[in-house]
Amino acid sequence: MLTFQKTELYKEVLETTNEIINSFGKSTNPVLKTKLEEENMALATTIAKAFKTCHRKDLDNYLEKAAEHITGIVALLDIAEKSNDISSKNKEQLIQSLDTLQSNVINFRKNQKRILILSAELGQGHISAASAIQNALEHKYGCDYHVEIIDYVELLSSLINLVTKKSYEKSVKFAPSVYKFIFDSTNTKVPVVKLLNQVNYPFVLTKLMKFFEEKNPDLLISTFPIWNYLAADVWKKYRKNAKFISVVTDSISIHNSWVIADTDYHIVANQDTAASLTRLGVEKDKIKTLGFPVRLEFLKEINKEKLLKEFGLNPKNMTVLFLPTSQNLRKNTKILKTLVEKSKDINVIIITGRDSKMKLKPSHKKIAKNIKVLGWTDRMAEIMKASDIVITKAGGATTMECIAVKKPMIITSVIPGQEEGNAELIKRYNLGIIADAPKSDIGEHIDYIKNKYSFFQKNLEKISRPKAALEIAEFIAETLEKEKSK
Repeated sequence: MLTFQKTELYKEVLETTNEIINSFGKSTNPVLKTKLEEENMALATTIAKAFKTCHRKDLDNYLEKAAEHITGIVALLDIAEKSNDISSKNKEQLIQSLDTLQSNVINFRKNQKRILILSAELGQGHISAASAIQNALEHKYGCDYHVEIIDYVELLSSLINLVTKKSYEKSVKFAPSVYKFIFDSTNTKVPVVKLLNQVNYPFVLTKLMKFFEEKNPDLLISTFPIWNYLAADVWKKYRKNAKFISVVTDSISIHNSWVIADTDYHIVANQDTAASLTRLGVEKDKIKTLGFPVRLEFLKEINKEKLLKEFGLNPKNMTVLFLPTSQNLRKNTKILKTLVEKSKDINVIIITGRDSKMKLKPSHKKIAKNIKVLGWTDRMAEIMKASDIVITKAGGATTMECIAVKKPMIITSVIPGQEEGNAELIKRYNLGIIADAPKSDIGEHIDYIKNKYSFFQKNLEKISRPKAALEIAEFIAETLEKEKSK
């Protein structure tokens, strides 16, 4: 079933149009019957076009056209009654259904459940989790939910956002010890982040109030913690009995900024993270262990052999996926050299992204028959599923994607603080190897995983939750239904 077909209004349109067509099954007026069928088909087609993209700007125009088609159907029913092609009683029943349908079409925007997700483009995990939740809600409920993702830091201040992003990118790449100091110094018993929120409160109060008034969401979700205290406080003053959900994108080593807000529910990836939140004082009934939301593309079946042949690789070989990270070029070059040497026996896929300087030298190309280098690609999910081992850093999104598709990892870099928990999760459950030491031998690590592959697969199977985004979508729907019934 296509996404738009899951929208309740679309289902109602099909049910009503079928009811009308069936009522004319024995009509002796073929011209009228044909016209009625055409008008019903036009209505169904218009609604389908409206919902094929839930966020399209011309949705209102399609809804307006749909309402006009309903008016046209009513007029045809009047003609049918006068020509005795339909009884007055039957016509009255159909008119009631059409009146209800037209009201639902006109009020569709008003009745849509509106969800606002606050995130930030600092690393990939926060935005990735937000996008996965948005896609899962649309996948399960069609356009019944209007989900919007906002870069929350950009909303508060574009200048602060620019400075924060640049500082984050530079510190994690060139000065991880500085980033570690900032992480630890703000993760104290005296919640520094909360104080920072309180200091900024008077300066952003009016902006946030206007923002919530404009968006008017039914539910607020956050995948980025730093300004959660501000968001939750202003949000709950704006809307009585409002619900605020925090989707924790880190594992195990949780910064206290995740727990300073007035949060109704914390959604976490695993029991270890739930235990960390409990130690930080969060009530157990507020913690929902539903998994990390990965994109639904990771659920799709792939033809591994076909994909590898497309890339000119040998389907019989084990395939290693290398994702060069924000770590220094020297380290990435060293890993590349090892992979070139190993490529006699294995396939290697390297995804450099848009900005990476990773390139195969002419000397590499002569012997690298089983290596495929890609720049930016939207095929990450199928490539990861076609691979057997993933070499990457301990980023939240990538780590959880590997776990979701049960791929052992070789972690070459761990950002101090926020990624230490991901590395601990991998070590604790034997999901791969942490190889961030300068003298780590990537070749030996590949061989070790290759020889114990079933061991790692079993460990990954125990903790993998590929359908987490769908489970989170269901929880969100249940939460809104509970609020509606109060």
